[in-house]
Amino acid sequence: MLFILPFIVAAITLLSKWVLGHQIASVPVHGCIDIAFIHSLNETWQSVIGGVVMLGVAYMIFLISNIFKLLYQRTTLPSLLYILLTSGIMVSIGFNYLLIAVFIVGLAVACLQSAIYNTKNNASLFDFGALMMLAVAIYPKFVLLLIWALCAVLFSGRSTVKDVMALLVGFCAPVIFVVFYYYWTDSLAMLPGRFMTSLTIGNYIHHLPTVEIIRLCLLFMLLMVALLHFFLKYSAMMVYQRRGMTSLVSMLLFLIVTLVAVPGNYYDFMYMLAFPLVFIYSHYFIVQRVKMVNDLMFILLLCACFLSYFI
Repeated sequence: MLFILPFIVAAITLLSKWVLGHQIASVPVHGCIDIAFIHSLNETWQSVIGGVVMLGVAYMIFLISNIFKLLYQRTTLPSLLYILLTSGIMVSIGFNYLLIAVFIVGLAVACLQSAIYNTKNNASLFDFGALMMLAVAIYPKFVLLLIWALCAVLFSGRSTVKDVMALLVGFCAPVIFVVFYYYWTDSLAMLPGRFMTSLTIGNYIHHLPTVEIIRLCLLFMLLMVALLHFFLKYSAMMVYQRRGMTSLVSMLLFLIVTLVAVPGNYYDFMYMLAFPLVFIYSHYFIVQRVKMVNDLMFILLLCACFLSYFI
């Protein structure tokens, strides 16, 4: 099924550009690393880049799921669910700077899973820390994920001094390069202000459309059912599966806190929120053996995805 994802993304890209148009304004977060040339491109090229990056995130999810055996079987379901959950956002908003940061976080999560899977490899922890800090430099609203990264390492069987130091040195590496660049260009004094502006721009969650409230209720209900089944099956999972999936559940919790505590655009943030969500949903659909219940839940999830086209 993985081969059909490029066609789905291509259809979404065309739909977002030539059929519906972009109905919701995105929050202009440029971060400490500003990939300025993207903003100078016309909407067609931005839609193409958005489609390619979204496809890259979907493939990244597929690789993480199957290389590190997070689920009980080899499946493309998480990737497909990611496309379904974010397709409405792509249609309504189009390309967003956040997507690049999401892809980098995906690479970081792959490094974390590698560190969990192979406990003798410290290089993965360094890469994990460096990629997480790079994502924050690009999209500062992800700053709380740095706390998650430290917690994830400490509670995933990698809590030695050497492991934590590898992570912290990884955090420092992108900071050194960014500070050096701003110093070299005589704009070091602008760096703190640029970070804070990117962090605080936007609005807190307040009034959402009725359609979006219904969609959130469906997703939340499915999440509660999926988490219940996850904890019921927890003891039967392999150690690396437990640690890997628990890291993604904790990531989702930190993202929910970020969504509430950090101002921004709720719709933009769904690109990131969907990343850990699809693993939790996929785990449920695989372990749920009652076909009628499984079909009903999947139909509800499809309804929630379909409603995103009407935001």
